[in-house]
Amino acid sequence: MYMKKFGKCLAISIVSLAPFTPIFQDQPTSVIVEAEQISPKEHAEQVLNELNGLYPGQIFPTRILMEDSPVYLAVSTSDSADRANFDIYYYAEESPIPLNDQQLNDLEPIASFRRVVYEDAETAQKAVKQIINENGEPVDLGYGITGYQSGTAGSKYLTWQEGNWSFNIQSLNQNEDDPISLAQEIVQYLEKIALPAPEVVGQINLRMASSTFHDNVAAWQEGNVVYITSHADPMTLIQMTGSITNPTEQ
Repeated sequence: MYMKKFGKCLAISIVSLAPFTPIFQDQPTSVIVEAEQISPKEHAEQVLNELNGLYPGQIFPTRILMEDSPVYLAVSTSDSADRANFDIYYYAEESPIPLNDQQLNDLEPIASFRRVVYEDAETAQKAVKQIINENGEPVDLGYGITGYQSGTAGSKYLTWQEGNWSFNIQSLNQNEDDPISLAQEIVQYLEKIALPAPEVVGQINLRMASSTFHDNVAAWQEGNVVYITSHADPMTLIQMTGSITNPTEQ
């Protein structure tokens, strides 16, 4: 895992994640007591099933937790009355917490999933802000894929393309991070697990010195809609995004 404190440096954004106000509901004490008796797997299934019930027909990620994170998945949502545009926030906790429980308001998410509807497909494509850069030093990432590495005073950037997806990894020189190893791990993983297919453009930006879920973001366009996943861990973001098309258990 590539979780390190991220210093002040140049950041590449895809789509600004506007703040939202989760809709928290009071939960009966009996519900909370019952929830404490179930396993992390059962609780994750329960919460994700309830989430699916709020947004019928929408496919959500199923892989969110990291291997070393707390074992209970928790979820909060924006106003479910707007089925077209929504924000879903995911948390890793030590005990089970019901969907949209009030206590989530004071907790830090590890990931999010967002759906944004634009006026037309062209506007949606521009919102993804795809990066294509083949001006750096060529790097063999395996499986016939070539990446291109370039640098600035404080950072290195490694970019490559797979289908309509463009990938960009930022690493800090002072941390001596190795973006090539992460890129090769991603390329190998995507030989087995497919990401959602962008209609025209998709962009994944990763930071090896991640500290919050805002640091690693994937965005892809389908018609006039942009979907956005974000995660505090770069490799788990890839797994999370892939679980939309290849559902896995927590």
